[in-house]
Amino acid sequence: MMKTNKLLMVLSFMLLPALAFAQWTQDTTFVPDGDDLFFEVHGVAVDNEGKVWVQSFYSTETIVVNRDLGDDGVPDTLSTRAIYVYNADGTPADFSPLTVLEWEDGETPNDTLGRYWDPSLNDGAGGYDTRSGRGIEADYDGNIIISQWNVLFKLNSDGKVLAKVAPEIGSLTEASTDRDGNVYVSAVVATDAPIVKYDPNLENPEEIITLTSSFSRDFQVSPDGNKVWWAGYTLGAVLEYSRPDEFSSFGAVPDTVLRGYKAESFDLHPQTYNLWIGSGSLNDVPAEGIQPQTWYAFDYSTLGSDETRLDSIQWAAGADVTSGYDNARPRALDFSPDGTIAYIGSFSAGETDVDLQKFTTDQVYTSNEDENKNEIPEGYSLSQNYPNPFNPTTNIEYTINQAGPVTLKVYDMTGREVATLVNTRMNAGEHVVSFDASNLSSGVYIYSLQANGVRLTNKMTLIK
Repeated sequence: MMKTNKLLMVLSFMLLPALAFAQWTQDTTFVPDGDDLFFEVHGVAVDNEGKVWVQSFYSTETIVVNRDLGDDGVPDTLSTRAIYVYNADGTPADFSPLTVLEWEDGETPNDTLGRYWDPSLNDGAGGYDTRSGRGIEADYDGNIIISQWNVLFKLNSDGKVLAKVAPEIGSLTEASTDRDGNVYVSAVVATDAPIVKYDPNLENPEEIITLTSSFSRDFQVSPDGNKVWWAGYTLGAVLEYSRPDEFSSFGAVPDTVLRGYKAESFDLHPQTYNLWIGSGSLNDVPAEGIQPQTWYAFDYSTLGSDETRLDSIQWAAGADVTSGYDNARPRALDFSPDGTIAYIGSFSAGETDVDLQKFTTDQVYTSNEDENKNEIPEGYSLSQNYPNPFNPTTNIEYTINQAGPVTLKVYDMTGREVATLVNTRMNAGEHVVSFDASNLSSGVYIYSLQANGVRLTNKMTLIK
């Protein structure tokens, strides 16, 4: 009866008018393998080369180890978890699947990903134990952070281990990272559990937040590390923890935002930095008006005041599901580096052949950080401020190719506007404006130019 009531509830959502978002089209040609290797996907990540990393919750491969517990002269063969890595065209990377992990230094002994020997088992006689897949995340440099039960691995884009740590907090969530390469992780069952921050080498742990309730598979950290969004999907909302700068502590009491969403996955778009969250599923039905099995995008700087949905991608249920929904639980999302390809994965999606789906959009995202400058119209530029770093004043030079209204604004890394430097009509040509940051704290700031439909952004660093 409960399942029927849930289904009636979500059927009513299908009558809602469609929202006018960017067009995301499913690419059904991306089927990396004919078998359903990805049954119960727990993580997907895209590195800076566009390779797609997929993590399954359950065992999908076998490994041969150097023990012979049966004393039959044959090394033991064990079922194990794996990470599958695919090039952007769907062909396997030459090191996929990953079951045994080699270290980049060439000296540290290899690690096994999903099965390992635990000498403490069986009253000290030892035995094999398992590590299930808990989530994977790409950091800003394209390295891959793997949560494997209670161990974090950091791999480079060639599949070699850079660092490893075993946080003593229980079953891990998917990790999150900030722009400086710091790694954050917590426990799935978060009652009185901490969010722990590690440096880029997975060293120097620091407990930055103590979570008081809820159950979550994932969370997200802002690029500057000063905001944390905890899913709390058992609460039916997102908890937002904030601090004014990196030198301050997070408040003990979070803001409650995005009420009605029962998110199991998060991601930041690599170009817009909009916060994407999973809405919920038939297992955890979101509030009325929020479609299950959908990821929505938000401007994270306005959460709590303006929660307009800016974009969305919906899981494509199996063809035999007439309601438009199946049992899939949205648990994995990541984008290609240019932001035009989205890969989504679900848990318990038995109605589909492969529990990883690819969506594309014709939307073009541009900024001064793009490697491909051909997308920027000729005659427009926003130069690096000088000096940089600065204290407390700096100069910003920009060029426009025709007269028109111009705005040049400065934002902190949470997206909050801190200064308007230009807001008037300007003639074509080169311009220079001075920025005095005497009233601001040390940190990284974004400056954004808008002119004649062109938007350019850049970063600057204030050090006092």
